[in-house]
Amino acid sequence: MKKLSVLILIVIVGVSFSGCGKSYLDINTPNPNAATNTTPELVITSAMTGTASAQVANSGLRPLQFLSGWMGYWAPSGSYATNNQDVASYYQTTDYADAFWTGAYRNLENYYYVETTAKQQDKPYYVAMAKCMKSLVFSELVDVFNNVPYSQAFQGTVVIQPAYDDAQTIYEDLVNQLDTAATIMETPAAVAAPNSDVMFNGDNASWVAFANTLKLRLLMRQTQMPGRDQYIKDGITKILANGGGFLDVDAEVNPGYANNDGQQNPLWGYFVTLTGLPTSGGQADYYRAAAYSINILKAYTDPRLGLIYSSLSNGSYAGNVLGSQTNIPGNGTSSLGPGLLKSVSQGAVMISAAESHFLQAEAIVRGYMTGNAQTEYEAGVQASFDYLGAGDATAYLSSGNTGTTWSTASGTTAQIALIIRQKWISENGVLPMEAYADYRRLHLPADIPLSISPYVSPANSPMPIRYLYPTSEYTTNTDNVNKQGTIDYYTSKVFWNQ
Repeated sequence: MKKLSVLILIVIVGVSFSGCGKSYLDINTPNPNAATNTTPELVITSAMTGTASAQVANSGLRPLQFLSGWMGYWAPSGSYATNNQDVASYYQTTDYADAFWTGAYRNLENYYYVETTAKQQDKPYYVAMAKCMKSLVFSELVDVFNNVPYSQAFQGTVVIQPAYDDAQTIYEDLVNQLDTAATIMETPAAVAAPNSDVMFNGDNASWVAFANTLKLRLLMRQTQMPGRDQYIKDGITKILANGGGFLDVDAEVNPGYANNDGQQNPLWGYFVTLTGLPTSGGQADYYRAAAYSINILKAYTDPRLGLIYSSLSNGSYAGNVLGSQTNIPGNGTSSLGPGLLKSVSQGAVMISAAESHFLQAEAIVRGYMTGNAQTEYEAGVQASFDYLGAGDATAYLSSGNTGTTWSTASGTTAQIALIIRQKWISENGVLPMEAYADYRRLHLPADIPLSISPYVSPANSPMPIRYLYPTSEYTTNTDNVNKQGTIDYYTSKVFWNQ
């Protein structure tokens, strides 16, 4: 395992996902902080660590914290006054997602460097890694912005203001990139240098499964689009033909997280101090448990309750309501629990084993692939139990509760609702962007409550369905972003959100 002291040196030659302070224009012109004369082995480690820090809890990427509020996982403490720019108001300006956009493109710049130099140096393992990771990051950009610069990005001074590509076209190319990555990883020449692969430690088979699972995610995003069934089926058939299967372990980045400032697991560092005590006056005080999620877990007699959330001094659990003006101090509500905050050195999840099984279960139910949907559904629940340390899920799955037991779900609609409900539980504190995607795609779970904040405008508005393009684009790539038209975060849909 690579130590953080080495990682610090790597960051000097890499560009972190969470970087800020430069305009997007710098992404397409020579960047003095970008890698220019180093090896793909070094840069890929820094790039993957940056991607990991952005998935859940990087403080510079506010939209990801907001999604945990919107999805019914977290809610602001009553210790803080609400206003028209907090998580409960749904309010966005073009500054809202600026750090997310800029950080993502800087992160992608590193992956493009790795892919290019690895090809020149005949290092196919790193070509495949870069293809997988840039597919992950680009898909996340599309999932919240729709059309984005793609084919003309990273052209240096040749294209200073890149055009926006059609979002569906980008997705289709990402699917092709993942097919290529899987093929490369299956060749004997694809070998990693020691300690350079901070997710799978040089295991080619795991990368094939990662590429296949990410591709399945992208295909299943499109289930509600008319005329896409055959495309989805053909894509899954191609996955099955490569024989690499899907993830059955959590895909976690871990460069050697440690109990030093700036070197902690991102989620741990966001919620816990170096001493291991909850932060006071910081994020652990501001973001607390949501009452909705606690109530669901209680209704299912779910043993994950005390692992996802911390108990109060009397052993009970309490959460806040998103947008409520009732003053419930932070110490009167639950925070994140020991199943999520395991240790300062825990890995950061890129794709969970639970998600992999739930994707397969849904694909089987929809007739896109053969197999036993119940088996995959139950494997997804067990994978979530395993991640949190909840033990054997057998009794939970056979309880007869309509929110847990497969036999209670009759028909395709009920089965998909059951799968997505359990998938939603499994993403709590892990990957809220996936829950947000499912909610927009299927409006499931159907009962996630909307904010009751008086600052939601217009009143009684639905949950936002995308992000606004950032200020940096309107100032440095003006003509191309304006060609996207007027964007409304309540009504302007991402291509797969039909």
